[in-house]
Amino acid sequence: MKNIYLILFIFYSQLIFCQLDFGLKFGINLNNSSNISIISQDFDSNISKKDYDGFNIGGFIALQGFLMDLRGELQYVKIKNSNDLTQDRVEIPVTIGYKILPFLSLFLGPSFQYVLNERSSTFLLDDLADKTTMGLNIGTRLYLGKFQFDIRYERGLNDMESKIINQNNLNIAKIDSRKSLVSFGLSYKIN
Repeated sequence: MKNIYLILFIFYSQLIFCQLDFGLKFGINLNNSSNISIISQDFDSNISKKDYDGFNIGGFIALQGFLMDLRGELQYVKIKNSNDLTQDRVEIPVTIGYKILPFLSLFLGPSFQYVLNERSSTFLLDDLADKTTMGLNIGTRLYLGKFQFDIRYERGLNDMESKIINQNNLNIAKIDSRKSLVSFGLSYKIN
């Protein structure tokens, strides 16, 4: 029972000293890996699958406590690989952070995505069956005045499969573009 009171005390003391922050965010995405499942011999098996990169831009809102914070982001993401497969999507990461030092925190939370557009000049692509997906973020954030730098690793929790088709509309391969991602971000606190 004493542990419950201690947890409630910590939680309520966090709420008393909370501050609402909001601002802009920009980042680069590196090393997004994917899986290619080859269904037919019509597909070139030498196609690279580990060279996605791109950027994200958007905003954030955060409830900053003494030891913890809750942060939501809304961002536009564009990724592309060397095979000219391009994807535009909207992401909403929501993270809970724990400050290990006054200027450094660790965070964890889900990320929800919706694919706006997917195209390629190299492949014929079938429409995505499910344009929504979810991932899990884990990372660290460095606070330097109004600037915040973060490094995060994101792992996809469900598949986002793009079907590659041939001229006869036959499915020859599938690309799952939601396996893993490393992202570097820069945020600027407006308030």
